[in-house]
Amino acid sequence: MSAEHDRLRATLRDLADIAEPTDLYDRAVHRSRRIARREALVGTGAAVLVLAVLGSGLWRLPQHQPAEAPAAARPPSAAAASSSPASSPAAPAPATSPPTEPPREQPVPVRPPQGDKPAPSRSGTPEPRSRVLSDLTGHVFYADREANPDVVRLSPADGDTRVVLPDAPSSVGISPDGNRIAYVADGRLLISETGGQTEQLAVGVVATEQAPVWSPQGDRLLIDAEVPGVLDVETGTITSLPAGLAAGQHFRWSGDGGTLVYATSYCGLKLATGDATSSTSVPVLGATQTRDNPDGLAACKPTSVDITGRRVTVPLQTTGESATGTDTADAIVDTSTGKLEDLPVRGTVVGAVFDAEGNLLVRTDEDGKRVLSLFTPGNLLKVQATEPASVRDLDLLAYTR
Repeated sequence: MSAEHDRLRATLRDLADIAEPTDLYDRAVHRSRRIARREALVGTGAAVLVLAVLGSGLWRLPQHQPAEAPAAARPPSAAAASSSPASSPAAPAPATSPPTEPPREQPVPVRPPQGDKPAPSRSGTPEPRSRVLSDLTGHVFYADREANPDVVRLSPADGDTRVVLPDAPSSVGISPDGNRIAYVADGRLLISETGGQTEQLAVGVVATEQAPVWSPQGDRLLIDAEVPGVLDVETGTITSLPAGLAAGQHFRWSGDGGTLVYATSYCGLKLATGDATSSTSVPVLGATQTRDNPDGLAACKPTSVDITGRRVTVPLQTTGESATGTDTADAIVDTSTGKLEDLPVRGTVVGAVFDAEGNLLVRTDEDGKRVLSLFTPGNLLKVQATEPASVRDLDLLAYTR
């Protein structure tokens, strides 16, 4: 190879050495510019994405939101705002994650009582202050069911029972203190100390339609001497009742002595107050029209009255039923309405009587068990105790202080 060729090769080699670095440099510059443009584009996109996330609220961590109350339960302003067409629709909840805790249970509001009607008792019967028979103060009187019954007195203090009037010839009246018994024998009005002497007070007296009935003070007797009248025990003087009451029968005094309750010939009830010159009828009882007395209820013999004259014990009957053998009360009537009182006791009522102070003694039978329940004038259950078996087959007659 000639020297000329060697020089040409050396020249080309020199040119190649100079051109290669220059070419690589240009490529590097172009590549770095492309990378920069790409990174700038990526950075700009990321910034736009971050701004979009911040604006949409998606950056917030998932939180438990209480369920929104229905429109009917929200205040009127809130309900109106939610239903207004101009309101902006709420942003949909993110579907990325469920609530982290279950929604809390809202308390159920208690509905207030409606009207004046009291809530029913849970137990159905009140709780007595005592279940001991000896806490039943006073005496309880019974009579057997014979034609001439023995009158028996129960002393709750010791549970003792004894006959205080054997073979009573008529219906009897027990004094408010329980120490005297009035009855009629052969037209004579007699008073007997319980287990003691007998005294005659009047003659010409009958007890078919009017048993002797003591006043609350124990100083007078309602009797039937041809016409109903009042006998002064101290003097023996008889004062006839006003003429307007002459047709009445089975008169009973209220505990305060201000009201007379009596029966009519058609087994209704009437009340006479004050001077007893006029009377008012007790609704419902004895009425013959179905619209007035749909159940056909009647009361032929009131047996006792509370202290005010608003409540009376009666043997409940139906219209047209015979009054014979119905001296034991089993129902209480409100004299202002004629409605029967629903007694808060268990079992069947087989006797009920008020004493002169307005206490109510109720005798019940539940599955063969006899129970005595004593209510105060304010309807509080004072005593509820099992009755002694010795008086089981007798009828309740009276309760005295």
